[in-house]
Amino acid sequence: MSKPVCAISKNQNIRQAVFDALSQIDLPDLNGKKILLKPNVGRNVKKHLGINTSPTVVNAVYDFLRARFDATFFLGDSPILGVKTKEAFISSGYGFLMNERNLNFIDLDSIKPAVIPIENGRILKTIKLTGFIHDFDYIVSIPVLKMHMHTGASLSFKNMKGLIYKREKVKLHQLLATEQIKRGNKELDIAIADLANAIEPDLAVIDAYYAQEGMGPSAGHRRKLNTIIASTDYLAADIVALAIVKLDIEHAPHLKLISEQTSGVHSIKDITTIPSDIEPFKSDFKVPPNEIRIENKKITLFDMGSCSACQSSVFLFVKNNESLLQNYFNEYGQLNIALGKNIQDVPNDSILIGNCTIHQKQKGTFIKGCPPTQTIIKETLEREVSKSSKN
Repeated sequence: MSKPVCAISKNQNIRQAVFDALSQIDLPDLNGKKILLKPNVGRNVKKHLGINTSPTVVNAVYDFLRARFDATFFLGDSPILGVKTKEAFISSGYGFLMNERNLNFIDLDSIKPAVIPIENGRILKTIKLTGFIHDFDYIVSIPVLKMHMHTGASLSFKNMKGLIYKREKVKLHQLLATEQIKRGNKELDIAIADLANAIEPDLAVIDAYYAQEGMGPSAGHRRKLNTIIASTDYLAADIVALAIVKLDIEHAPHLKLISEQTSGVHSIKDITTIPSDIEPFKSDFKVPPNEIRIENKKITLFDMGSCSACQSSVFLFVKNNESLLQNYFNEYGQLNIALGKNIQDVPNDSILIGNCTIHQKQKGTFIKGCPPTQTIIKETLEREVSKSSKN
């Protein structure tokens, strides 16, 4: 069996890097096809922060493909909860592409979803995807290379989560499974791997123009790598992306699960890279921290045996919701947060974060998820504040 090919290119001129990488892989005949360009535009932020995919990279991919194929092109994504699709694209510098006459911009949440069965799903049995899903013949995943506090890294397959309809995305963070199903894995990682039974990108073009290390997907540090990774095998592209930041598939458990369930590539040794020597592309990269510290004296953290994913959700919630926290302090005086599978003695008014705390849920407000996102934590505390103010 031949190895999948993955091309890597580095150039200060990132447009040229895109063209160089794509010109070195074999693409199918896409004439007459309907092609979705699927960047990661999940947040309402400025361009080139390593958070959303660079519009310069997406434009180069579009120009490369349209010069070679008489096809119909679409540009779209579905952002995180609370973010409007069009606003996210505009703030991230996509206005010129949205107005391109031959490129059809679509909000993937703008029509009713399609309910897709997931064969052999360990946790997911069905999933609501964008209602446009059956309109595309070919999907190009164009993620930004970034670390991710919940999944290790966010790359070309994780980018497919943007095809999930609206709040259905949150479902992946709130699943509960038995130990027999988990086998040492987090529910979120299993759910993402299940998704690979329903959808896969046909082409991966990973944007490492401006990447993000540390507390990704949105609170890390920007790194300019001037690099593009391209392959028609998304798993190969993601493994190569990990390799250039000196990591492997173990860092992204959902990719390891996908590799196992599809008998796909597992390491850089299973891939033909162009060029064959990728050492010149490698950079040291900070991963999400293992320990989170909260300085607010009105917040008491009870943590025994938690993982970095739940810790990171709590850290980002505290960092980004100062006003809500003040309202909570006004109502309750103190916020007790408990997380970790080994917690025992916690106050009765605690906020219990994540599936591992379910054995203590009688002690307060339990927020399920593996991990719950900062948005879910925020919504829960908003309800607690509203409930208290009405009493």
